[in-house]
Amino acid sequence: MAATTTKTASPKAANGAGVKKAGRPKGSGKGKNGNAKTAMIKMQTYFKAHRDEYKELSFKEQQQELGKKWKASPENPKNNA
Repeated sequence: MAATTTKTASPKAANGAGVKKAGRPKGSGKGKNGNAKTAMIKMQTYFKAHRDEYKELSFKEQQQELGKKWKASPENPKNNA
């Protein structure tokens, strides 16, 4: 008769190694990076909404013109500060 072995769990480290710390998740919209992400989303939304104004231009030229409008736009978070 063959001996059966059972797998036992190894004891965990007592010093807390490998324990995930509680806190807010990354990219939750807070702090410097969160504000930058929010501004980027607003800019992309603005570009998408106003792209049809420049149908006759190439994509690169559209981006340049939309960028100029975005810099002066009241929707730009940098203009509200």
